[in-house]
Amino acid sequence: MENALGSLPAVDVHMHLRGLQTAATRCAELAVADHRSALGRVHQVDDDLHEWVLLIAGPETAQLLAARRELALAEFCAASGLYRQAFASLRLFLELSFAAVHFSVHEFERRRWNSDKSDFSWSKALDEEYGLLSKQFVDEFAPQCRDDASSFAGDAARTYRYCSQFVHGKAKVSDELPNALEYSSEAVTDWCQHAASAGTAVLFLLYVRYGDALDAHAHARLSEILITRFGHLSSIRTSLGLAND
Repeated sequence: MENALGSLPAVDVHMHLRGLQTAATRCAELAVADHRSALGRVHQVDDDLHEWVLLIAGPETAQLLAARRELALAEFCAASGLYRQAFASLRLFLELSFAAVHFSVHEFERRRWNSDKSDFSWSKALDEEYGLLSKQFVDEFAPQCRDDASSFAGDAARTYRYCSQFVHGKAKVSDELPNALEYSSEAVTDWCQHAASAGTAVLFLLYVRYGDALDAHAHARLSEILITRFGHLSSIRTSLGLAND
């Protein structure tokens, strides 16, 4: 059978999409069976972010909600065999999260970004001297975290750079992905490790920026989350009054 172009065979789009859906479902079943704990840790990041969004009242909440949606989409793609897309969405999660905090202290830039008159600069946001998680920034918002911030900034920068390779189709990372919609345990492991690192960096950034507004008694759930995730850091334990526990 020929289509309207006269030479190409007709394509049953519905059957084609059903085939892709079946393959993605199979990938998800295998991913959950093999990586339930790792995927669960990434999903916990989203739950932790939800608690922070409840605390934050500024216009940046819209961007943080958009970041959460990208993380959820990235998790879905990673489980469904859409590995390149999973890393691309993970990069956008990082960018939106850091942009939200950057614009929270640069209202003029936020307005220009919102009206499409300027772009957010990832390199500027991670600038070692003036960017988010720089000593200058941390000294103003959470000086007790000064010695811990650089490691999380490094995690964010490395993950963003790694994800960018998938966005730009670099040969090295592309060659490690399946050529079709197929399950790869190695790809899921790789994504989960980077997603956990990115999520932890974002959560630390939110603590630096908004932790001084945290009332440990009024926000008991968030305090519990901080202890669970960052209880190994003396700076946060001190902030929560647990230095001697």
